[in-house]
Amino acid sequence: MSNPDCILMLNDAWNSGPRVFEDGAGMTEGSSGAPASRTARQARIRELVSSGHVSSQSELGASLAAEGMAVSQGTLSRDLVEIGAVRARDMNGNPCYTIPEGDHPSDVTTGSPAWSRLARLTRELCTGVQHNDTLVVLKTPPGAAQYFGSAIDRSGSRAILGTIAGDDTIALICAAEVSADALADAFTQMAETGLPALLLSEGS
Repeated sequence: MSNPDCILMLNDAWNSGPRVFEDGAGMTEGSSGAPASRTARQARIRELVSSGHVSSQSELGASLAAEGMAVSQGTLSRDLVEIGAVRARDMNGNPCYTIPEGDHPSDVTTGSPAWSRLARLTRELCTGVQHNDTLVVLKTPPGAAQYFGSAIDRSGSRAILGTIAGDDTIALICAAEVSADALADAFTQMAETGLPALLLSEGS
C-alpha cells in the first residue's frame, strides 16, 4: 500500500543522516529474542514505510532496532530496494519513504519493454544525467539505483548493452550504433516529461 501523502520529487538532494544502527544479516532478532526472518523483517518495513512517518534509513533502522531487529545499513538498503521503496517528500515538503503502487520490482515483467513504466520510473527516480564519449551515468536517490537499473535491463532496449548499478549511481553502456550523447538525451527527456523516448524502444 503506497502512502497517499507522499509525492515523488525530482532533483532533490537527500541526506539520510548518521547511520548508527548495528549490524544484522539475513536473520535478525525479533522482540521475543527469536530470529526474525527476512520476509518478516521486510513485512515490518513495509508497515513502517506505509505509515508515512519514515524520513531516513537511520530513523527506520532505529525503529527496527527498538523492536529487536537490528540490521546494518547495507541490509536495510537492500530491503528497501527489494520492497520497491523510494525517497519522496510529503505534502509539507518533508522527506519520507514511500512505496509507489505498481512499482514493486516483481511487477516489472521480464523481457517486456514496458516503455511507459520505464519512462515513469525515470521521471520519479532519475535525479541527474551525465555522459562522456562512451558511458551515460544516471543519478538516483540513495538505495534506488539497483531497482532502477533492473527496470532498465528488463526493458530490453537494444540501445543499451548493459548497466552497472551502485547505491545511487547507474552506468549505462551504449550499444555500438548509439552515441552516449543521444542516450543521455533520451533519459533526460524521460526524466523531464515522464514519456517514453523513441530511441530506447526502436528495434526492441
